[in-house]
Amino acid sequence: MNALPELRDKSTQHRPLSGGLTHNNTLLKRSDGSLWVCKRSLGRNQSGLETEALVSTLLTPTRFVLPVEFHQSETGPQSLLRPYIEGTSMTDWAALDIEQVIILLKQVHQITHARHGKVSAPTGLTLNPAKHLTAIWRYFHSRTAEHAKLTKLYDSLYPILQAHQSLFDSLSSFVLNHGDFHPGNLIVTPAQQLIPIDWERAHFGDPAFDLALLNWHGNGPIVDSALQTRAIALYTQCPAERTLLEKRVICWSLLRLFNDYLYLTHNKLTVEKVSRFEEELKLYLAVLN
Repeated sequence: MNALPELRDKSTQHRPLSGGLTHNNTLLKRSDGSLWVCKRSLGRNQSGLETEALVSTLLTPTRFVLPVEFHQSETGPQSLLRPYIEGTSMTDWAALDIEQVIILLKQVHQITHARHGKVSAPTGLTLNPAKHLTAIWRYFHSRTAEHAKLTKLYDSLYPILQAHQSLFDSLSSFVLNHGDFHPGNLIVTPAQQLIPIDWERAHFGDPAFDLALLNWHGNGPIVDSALQTRAIALYTQCPAERTLLEKRVICWSLLRLFNDYLYLTHNKLTVEKVSRFEEELKLYLAVLN
């Protein structure tokens, strides 16, 4: 990493430089004049940059592949370089063509594996959202100030997810999930193409997981029934498959909703979706039941 090119002087507001919880980004200019994004791990958590580098090899058959360079220092910090993508990112799904978004997602999901789990070593044979719910609760249960309320919620959600386990037992092949699919991780190029970035949370799993993230917003309300229905209808035209997919999307949405509420309240982050948590939970449960 001692030979990294010089920093570009001009700043930019584009998403690739906004950073995240586990890395920071800088824009670099190489000797040939090309611009590259350099992502460096901050060391607070596993950065996932190695995962992102590995995903780049899996994306080789798609139009989303980018040349990347992964560097691991002897002391642990990681760095990943990829070409800078000219374009803009959006803050809301409403600003994007949802049909184009689903076409992109289906192209990514064409990459499959017989097992689920980490991109580097998928080993699981059966997905179990109820088991994931328990893992989340074990991590947060001693860290929340709303222990009684959330214990009651966990005790009500677990049997619901477990009752729908048969939806996941039937999955015999798993797709490459982006894992952090939101408008800010999609670059709209001047040619109006969508390019997905930030693959640190990529894994092999259920396509319904990425579809559940279509209803996820950083600060605002989550549930958008019309968007969810439209996205699932675009993803598959088979009525029977669509029904099963919708139910799995809701299961993952319940899991993510519970996780987000625990994370936001634990870190004392006041956003609109915290106040609407119970209301939106009921909306999901009404569809599942």
